[in-house]
Amino acid sequence: MIRAISRFSTPATTPRAASAPVLAAPRAPFVPFALTFALLTIVAICSVVTLVAPTVLRDPPGYAGNALGTYAVVLVVALPVVALAMRSAARGSLAARFAWLGGIGYLLYNAILSSFSLQFNALFLLYAASLSLAVWSLVAVLGTIDVAALPTQFPARFPVRLVGGYLIATALAFAGLWLADVLPALLAGARPPSLRGTTLPTNPVQVVDFAFTLPVSFAAGLWLWRRRPWGFLLSGIMLVLLLIESVSIAVDQYMGHRSDPTHPSGTVALFVVLALIGAVPAFGFLCSIASRTDDVGVLRG
Repeated sequence: MIRAISRFSTPATTPRAASAPVLAAPRAPFVPFALTFALLTIVAICSVVTLVAPTVLRDPPGYAGNALGTYAVVLVVALPVVALAMRSAARGSLAARFAWLGGIGYLLYNAILSSFSLQFNALFLLYAASLSLAVWSLVAVLGTIDVAALPTQFPARFPVRLVGGYLIATALAFAGLWLADVLPALLAGARPPSLRGTTLPTNPVQVVDFAFTLPVSFAAGLWLWRRRPWGFLLSGIMLVLLLIESVSIAVDQYMGHRSDPTHPSGTVALFVVLALIGAVPAFGFLCSIASRTDDVGVLRG
């Protein structure tokens, strides 16, 4: 897909609540696993077909190259992450559920782009199916977490301001970048530079980011800063999503440039760096709860 430019706080005064010993994790609910398994199957088919038979894409060379890069990351990174997270979540890991949700969020993001930006092709119905399954998988997995109990699963000294500030800064930076592309075009009555080399009427990435990704990232960071339950939940999801997305953008921009040398490649190195930076808060967040043995107290069977 065409993309564009996708820590320690003061100690909290509320200590982490002690949890009663838990002898066993609750039984893994069937519906979230069934929906996500169906999603992974559909997306895997789309990925393999696209990579093995790239002529299925009917888009301009640069944009088709972006799609190839995206599906390569989906197949090699996103699908294994979600599958492994599901396995650990079935054993009661709360950290794994964050990785599961973040991976689904990434697949949902790309299902939207595939459904609305790629030229009609033989995989269209699978794109639509993946979009529906991603939405309902996300809803189903969210239902397995007791959001109100999440703050008790993190240390009192967890760097909420640092991680929250990272998410807020990321949202503001990308909003500024997109506005730098959109506002001059609006004033000049012309097409934004991000649409060059495409047949798109508008940039679907900008639509998704302005409508969902950036507001959610900003709200997640702000609420995490205030140690609100939904701040912990949304921050964990967005940290994983943004990390995978940064890797995806670096690869798809590289593939787009290979397919069309006029396609800019300057963002490749940038997103490699952003992926490395984003890995720090993402893994820090997950590791802060990964070692707990009582985190199943916030999981619903």
